[in-house]
Amino acid sequence: MQSPGPLRDADDNWDINSTTSEDIGYYGGKKPLDMKRMPIKGRGGMNVGKRSRASNIIPELAEDSMYGYVLSGRAALQVVVDEWIDEYKKDREKAVVDLIQFFVQCCGCKGKLSQIMFANQDKVKSIRKLTESFDEESGEYPLIQGGPLFKKFKSNLLEFIERLIRGCKHNIIYDEYMMDNVISWLLALSDSQVRAFRHTCTLIGMTLVTSLIDIAKMVQMDLENTERQLETELKKGQAKRAFAKVERLQSKQKELRSHLDGFLTDFMSQIFSGLFVHRYRDCRAEIRSICIQELGHWMKHLPSHFLKDQYLKYVGWTLHDRHAEVRLKSVLALQGLYMIEDFAQQLELFTARFKNRIVEMVHDKEENVAVQAVKLISFMLNSFDVLENADCEVVYQLVFANNRNISHAAGEFLHKKLLTEDLEEVLKEHRAARHTRKIREPHIILKELLRFFLENEVSEHGAYMVDSLWETVEVLRDWKSMTELLLSDELGELALNDEEEGALIEIMTCAIKRAAGEDPPPGRGKPRQRELNTKERRQLEADRNSLTKHFIAELPELLSKFSTDEQKIVSLVEIPQYFHLEVYVEHRLNKFLELLLKYMHDIVGKHSDADVLRNCAFTYRYFINNELSIQTTAAVAFRQLIDELVSSFHSLITDGLESENEQGEFKLLVAMKRLYAFYQAHDITDLADIEKDVSAIITKANQQQINDDITATAVMLMQVILSWALYRTNPSEPSKSELKKLRKSVVQLIQQCDELIQFGVAGVQKEAFITVCDMLIIFAPQLKQNQNYSSLIVVPDKSVQIRLRDYVMTTVFAEEEPTQFQDDEDEEAKTEVLIEKRRVLASFGKLIAFNIIEMRLAAPIFAQYVKSYQDYGDIVKQMMSKARELNRTKCMRTQLLSLEQLFEELRDQNEGRIDRSSEEWTKIKDLAHRFALMAGVDNYKSRQAVVTFHREGIIYCLLRNGPPDGSPPSNIVFFDILAETTFKLMDIDKKGPKGLLAFLEEQLMKEGEIPEDEIEWGPLRTYRTALVGSMSEPYMYYGTGKRKMMGSPMRVMEVKRPREDYVIDNWQASGSGNYVQ
Repeated sequence: MQSPGPLRDADDNWDINSTTSEDIGYYGGKKPLDMKRMPIKGRGGMNVGKRSRASNIIPELAEDSMYGYVLSGRAALQVVVDEWIDEYKKDREKAVVDLIQFFVQCCGCKGKLSQIMFANQDKVKSIRKLTESFDEESGEYPLIQGGPLFKKFKSNLLEFIERLIRGCKHNIIYDEYMMDNVISWLLALSDSQVRAFRHTCTLIGMTLVTSLIDIAKMVQMDLENTERQLETELKKGQAKRAFAKVERLQSKQKELRSHLDGFLTDFMSQIFSGLFVHRYRDCRAEIRSICIQELGHWMKHLPSHFLKDQYLKYVGWTLHDRHAEVRLKSVLALQGLYMIEDFAQQLELFTARFKNRIVEMVHDKEENVAVQAVKLISFMLNSFDVLENADCEVVYQLVFANNRNISHAAGEFLHKKLLTEDLEEVLKEHRAARHTRKIREPHIILKELLRFFLENEVSEHGAYMVDSLWETVEVLRDWKSMTELLLSDELGELALNDEEEGALIEIMTCAIKRAAGEDPPPGRGKPRQRELNTKERRQLEADRNSLTKHFIAELPELLSKFSTDEQKIVSLVEIPQYFHLEVYVEHRLNKFLELLLKYMHDIVGKHSDADVLRNCAFTYRYFINNELSIQTTAAVAFRQLIDELVSSFHSLITDGLESENEQGEFKLLVAMKRLYAFYQAHDITDLADIEKDVSAIITKANQQQINDDITATAVMLMQVILSWALYRTNPSEPSKSELKKLRKSVVQLIQQCDELIQFGVAGVQKEAFITVCDMLIIFAPQLKQNQNYSSLIVVPDKSVQIRLRDYVMTTVFAEEEPTQFQDDEDEEAKTEVLIEKRRVLASFGKLIAFNIIEMRLAAPIFAQYVKSYQDYGDIVKQMMSKARELNRTKCMRTQLLSLEQLFEELRDQNEGRIDRSSEEWTKIKDLAHRFALMAGVDNYKSRQAVVTFHREGIIYCLLRNGPPDGSPPSNIVFFDILAETTFKLMDIDKKGPKGLLAFLEEQLMKEGEIPEDEIEWGPLRTYRTALVGSMSEPYMYYGTGKRKMMGSPMRVMEVKRPREDYVIDNWQASGSGNYVQ
């Protein structure tokens, strides 16, 4: 048998900060025999004795042992405890040995603790001998083992420890034998290199202290009662005093005080100094978590002993732990302390020291830690006046965060601090001033909420704030108070200014959408995918009925007041889309409907903003698309409105197309914008026969200069007209004449837009480009799924495809002039430009995704992936992903072409030479590596594509304009790029008569003899080494010097992976240093 590896003595501080290279070892020893285990039946008669994952870590034990009972849970644990106590009273040494043996078995160790080993003072040797009995083939032990057998092991173990201490509370724990031996063995086992020993015994030891605290609290209560009785007895006169009782009470008082201050306190101090102080900084996060969690429990339930700075500092230090699990336990431990107001004085120094760190943790990268940190700060508001305004502002900003849980926690803090505590004095004054009857408390809260919203300069994110505060701030459902603030003129100091009115309307609209059941804003969770239950449906119906009844009467007045304010009216005209229209019928409120339609008719006539007009159009559609009686009223009003818009358009065409008539141009543009907005929501072809006129405008725009905005609007309007035309056709029996006419119009529009892309101005080019992309997608070859639509398919010729690609390259990826955006004020304009560019790129990406244009044309766009990753990386990546789904080989050929284009461009810039150490060259290699990663994790699926990539790459590298002359080919350096992708090749594709090595040698034969020492041929040797080296070794170096796993999946399986052994932790002496301050 091999001698055991090095093991630290039990009195050393075995933690991550004191580990040296000598501690890294592997215990030798005899391997356990592969014998059939004794069957141990768990609940339901499950047999765990067969060779399985579970059986490997179940010690060979009798079915009626303590470990067997705790593991299976077959018997009441109290019975097991009582039997052990009876055994202890008969033979305490044997009973303690059995208990220590039970602890060892709970660690998954199959070793047997003999009485000789128990009596040996050198516990290190005994533990080392036990270590030899671990199963080296498994990395698990009962505490972390999954499966039904171990599901309740931890809870059963903790319950057993608690019941054991509770059963021994009267005599046994004070006999200076049982606890002394148990504690000394737990300290020795928890200081072992064996993770199973450390983890399990740390849990047992910390739970032991928790149980002792419960005993200490009971002893403290008995002591207080005894002292109270003694004090009462001593107050009696000599004649009435019962001296025997006094003597008995004094004796009991002395005994209880010795138990509390002597034994129990000493036990807890031993475990704290011998176990906690070392294990709270253990290399395993789960062990550190146990320590901090239990320490928080101790401080909360025995503050007289543990709620001191000498213990609090450990919780503060672990707030900096690099593992989220430990940080979370630290925050939760502090929550239990800060929620108790009586602890304010004891926590004063700790709060001053660690408050800044707690505030920082609201931005923790782990969601759970950040959420609990926000809740901790909320608890600090109770009786700890330590938070400054700057600290609160940090939490306030999280109301607008994307994460739903964090934002809701911040919303609770905002409601508690800003909308409750800070307004308390104002609300008291308001309650005392009875003469201000027009002002109510919700008005004051709403006013403060508006102030917060405007001061944070996120006026476009009202939906996020409403979502954060929806569950806690009741005034967000108070429609009456909101409309009173907007309409009343008798609110004095609470009267709103113009900016506050706009903010309140935005918040009110977002609250209405939320009450009507709209999905959360982007980033706040996925849209609702399940159906609502009965209770949720009833609540939703009640909320919608409430807002409908209120705004049916109030909304017309709001529209009348703000009808000319574009920023406010855009939200107000959207509100009716969330009404329960049945309320109009049930309560006979047609007069309010007519009034609403009248004001909306006026608003359409007053505004030209696209958002206002679009919201009006969809509101009309909501009123028309129903089977209620109000549909007729809404339809009549809608037809009247469309007739007026069409009549206005026809009357303005002649004057509006004259370049010198600016007023006429403006009126025509407004008329076309209104028609376009309503065409987006309705098929109004039967009411508006404008197709010929719109087509004529586009034709004229190609022939002579007319207003650019009119041209762009005409293009968009024509696209939606043709889309509705396709929608109106009968899929089963379409009219051939209609299809012929529709195809002619589509082809004509694409041709017109193609000319505008070539010769139009920037704004017109963009709309023409997007229109061409959309029309090619609508009338794509996918229409063949219905044979009746085959004649409608439009396939762009090669020249159109190239022009579309070139437009993307010149518009999206062209470098901006340095002077274009200089000031911070231009940041918003820069963002708008970026959004429009992304829109253009996404439109082209859809053409690739639907296989409408040739994939190779996208090579220059693929080449921009790394360079433009920050702005367009997500779109380009999605484009390549869709291309790979269409054809992996074509996709990789396109990626190869993009690399070749970048290579040639860089070579031309450097006059035919390549600096292989330059940043530009490194970026090209990085791009090649990313392309290879995008091929997917399954090498078999991408096998043919990768081989084709390399074959064609080899041909390109050795390409010459003339016969070989002894000098290397001009593209020889490109081998460096190919070497970046060799890790995706399988061994079978590298060697053999048809492998890449053979293909490379075949191509090199055309070059004749190649010098071995010439630097110019270095890239070839690098590539060949990458192919050869990865076949003979599981690891290899590739171009950038990084080390990667190579070879086929079978070869990777042949390489023995280092396992994380539960017997010996692979502790790193050169780790990241301390986890705490």
